[in-house]
Amino acid sequence: MKDLELSEEFQNRTRKLRELRELNIEPYPVGFHPTYDSKEILKKYDNTKVGASKEAEEGITPFASVAGRLMLFRSMGKNAFAHIQDKSGRIQVMFNKDSTEVEGFEPTEEIPTALKFIEKKIDLGDIIGVEGHLFHTQKGELTIFVKKAVLLTKSLLPLPDKHSGLIDKETRYRKRWLDLISNEQVQKTFQDRSRILRLIRHYLEERGFLEVETPILGSIYGGAAARPFTTKLNALDQEMYLRISLETVLKKLVVGGMERIFEIGKVFRNEGIDKSHNPEFTLLELYAAYWDYNDIMHLTENLYETIALTLHDTTEIAFFLPEKKENVIVDFKAPWKRMTMKEGIKTYANIECDQLSDDEMREILKKEGMDEKELKEATRGLLVAHLFETKVEHHLIQPHHITDHPIVTS
Repeated sequence: MKDLELSEEFQNRTRKLRELRELNIEPYPVGFHPTYDSKEILKKYDNTKVGASKEAEEGITPFASVAGRLMLFRSMGKNAFAHIQDKSGRIQVMFNKDSTEVEGFEPTEEIPTALKFIEKKIDLGDIIGVEGHLFHTQKGELTIFVKKAVLLTKSLLPLPDKHSGLIDKETRYRKRWLDLISNEQVQKTFQDRSRILRLIRHYLEERGFLEVETPILGSIYGGAAARPFTTKLNALDQEMYLRISLETVLKKLVVGGMERIFEIGKVFRNEGIDKSHNPEFTLLELYAAYWDYNDIMHLTENLYETIALTLHDTTEIAFFLPEKKENVIVDFKAPWKRMTMKEGIKTYANIECDQLSDDEMREILKKEGMDEKELKEATRGLLVAHLFETKVEHHLIQPHHITDHPIVTS
């Protein structure tokens, strides 16, 4: 952060911030109420004849106001075109030398027009609100002819490079706000995640499940094999643990007579970090009295099918597989293929576990590059699990239910 504050870009923007206040323009005003987001405008008017720029200037085309971050700006003499990005996407706007006003701006000798003010004092990354009328350009792009603009937030730090974007994974994960600004697909991922959580809740509630909320802090931890985070409850001078699972407390509620319950909540595991493991993550657990794993398999596959159909209108979803460097189509349509772990090993690796000794399984796994010391200490159940992981898992592209895991892995 210190390096950024010393940068020329930061110094220039800070200077503009001072100049805005000298012009009696508040760079961080409160309150603006857009009529639409960009996606709604495009959906409603993109394929509708709304008129040309002259009609928009006269105010006889549909009115619209939006707010968002300035992502692109091109001055073209009397007009300037820009892209504004909000939560739903981007829309083009046009500022005009004669017709556009900026809230709070009074012309000066140095800055005689609102358009010149925008060119000199507004930067990419600033958040603005605009009001105006819609038109289609000669190329057919739906655009807002801006009658009034207001600066909502002066940004003091620049956006990532507009050509290369934000591609460094470390920066993307550590600075999620930049990732959201730079990569539109990430914004959609967050929106889809929110919708998925709503769909899960609706699906389970329709089937008689009650959502509950259980304690994050406890005097004991359980429900999974993981190292906990520890803290201290000062009021009782007692060591406490952040939960590593939802299981233990939920099962107590089942004992108490709550027959169908679920929880979506944070759990914490004080262990390794990699691209697929985080010390804190969101977990869904549900419990239904009198059910067995066949009922759970049925519920799970139908839940996935329902979500896929709701989000995409199909159960067939394309995924990119880095190891194969290609897209594959995964079909979530129920029912899914069911097989035991040993059947999976037989199907995909042509190995009959029950006909092999422990040492024979160790020899197979040794050829897969597994550590000899680890293999020597592994029980038969773990050897079966290792065979499944090395020989089978990479084949399971389509959804499967794998049952009858070795007890030792539970």
